[in-house]
This record gives sequence, structure tokens and C-alpha cells, in this order.
Amino acid sequence: MSTQAASGAAVQIERRRSTRLPIRMVVIVCGDAGRFQEHTCTYSLNAHGALIPLAASVTIGQRLVFQNPENWAERYCRVVRLGLCYEGRTEVGVEFTDPMPDF
Repeated sequence: MSTQAASGAAVQIERRRSTRLPIRMVVIVCGDAGRFQEHTCTYSLNAHGALIPLAASVTIGQRLVFQNPENWAERYCRVVRLGLCYEGRTEVGVEFTDPMPDF
């Protein structure tokens, strides 16, 4: 869905189920079947997903496990977007299996 800006250029409207917040949170991300374990931090976070940098190679649809090292809570998620690569890490967008406002 798009709208016209004052200059006449089309602008993409971002629709999310919950507000995205620029929260830096340290997490441990584990690949399915224990293929990898990586410490990283979120770029942004909301109740339904997150954007994280990963050095591990992942694919769209791949299941991952997020662990919060402060309380060892775990949440399952899946890769929904692969973004830019910078310094050997790819921006990875994930969607949580269940909303996690209290993670």
C-alpha cells in the first residue's frame, strides 16, 4: 500500500502488528538442530519479531531459537528477511512463532 508524498513520489507505508522499537538487546541465537550458536544483539525489536546481525548463514523460512541470557527464556522464530551484509554479518529479520512482549 502506498501514498503520494508532496513531491509526487510514491512512499511505502510500513504496516506492523506491533510497534518496532530501536532496542539493543543481547541475545543468543541457535540454529535448528544445534547447527550454530551465536551471541548477537538486536537492532530493533517488537512483540512479533526482530532485526539482528548474524555471521551464520541462514535461509528464508529457517527456524531459529532466541535465548535471553539474562533469564534464559527461549522463543522460537523463523527467518523472514535477509538484508544487507556488513563486516561479515547479514541483517536478518525474524518473526516469532508466538508474540513475545515479555521476553
